[in-house]
Parts: sequence; C-alpha cells; structure tokens
Amino acid sequence: MRMATSETLSVRLTPEARRVLAEAAPTHDAAGASALARDILERWAAETKAAQIQSGVDRLVSYMEAHPQGWDDDPDSFFPGLPKA
Repeated sequence: MRMATSETLSVRLTPEARRVLAEAAPTHDAAGASALARDILERWAAETKAAQIQSGVDRLVSYMEAHPQGWDDDPDSFFPGLPKA
C-alpha cells in the first residue's frame, strides 16, 4: 500500500485569523491564503520535530555526562550486528 505524501486538513479559523491570512497571502505566494496557512503549519511541524529531536539529544548528553563509566562498555553490546568500520 502506498502512503500519500500529503494530507488535507480542514481547520476552523476565527474571522480575524482568516482576514490576516487573506491580507498576507498576496505577498507570500500566488496560491493564496491556503498556501500561506499550509506553510505556517508545515514550518511549525518541522520546528516542533526539531525541538523534540534536540530534547532527546540533550537528555542523552545529560545521561552520558552523569554516567561517564558507560563509555568503557563494548559498543558491540549496544549495537549488535553493525558492520565494522
């Protein structure tokens, strides 16, 4: 089964939000307010994903700093089956 590369999402906007999008859209893209709204949502999603990844990296670094003895372990025990460099 093939997954769609994008989805359609319907959201309700306040009249003020709709007005602001409509006013800003001509300076953004020829496709109009819906394209601007999509760009805003996609940017937010990308930033949220990046923040989640960074949070995971920060937790990992914090753990590694708190447990420096972990570096003495054999990496093969953590990553079995990886090809040797």
